Amino acid sequence: MPHIIIEYPAAQASSLQVEAMLVAVHRAVVGTGLFDEGHIRVRGWPLLHYLVGGERRGFVHVQCRIHTGRSPEQRRMLSEAVLAALGAQQWVVEVITVEVVELAGESYAKAYVKTDDSGDG
Repeated sequence: MPHIIIEYPAAQASSLQVEAMLVAVHRAVVGTGLFDEGHIRVRGWPLLHYLVGGERRGFVHVQCRIHTGRSPEQRRMLSEAVLAALGAQQWVVEVITVEVVELAGESYAKAYVKTDDSGDG
């Protein structure tokens, strides 16, 4: 935890740009000191179909999904750090937005799945 989900128009970014974005956002989240680095999950979600104001305009939207218990100041620090990291990427977009969403502990579930590494298929 946290899960950082970055939505962006698929046609506006090369694989190298996306990789750089993921690394920059990961580093920004680590830099907040709010989370253990090994627990931070950052993923890009390229969108094929979208409208902004009724048109196909560039945007980046980030949802930071975290467990409850962080102060408003900590949540703001997280959103500002992510926003700054994305702004430094110099994508050609009209708007970058970041939201921090607290997960309800009573409905969040997680399981660790053991994979079969034997090679037997």
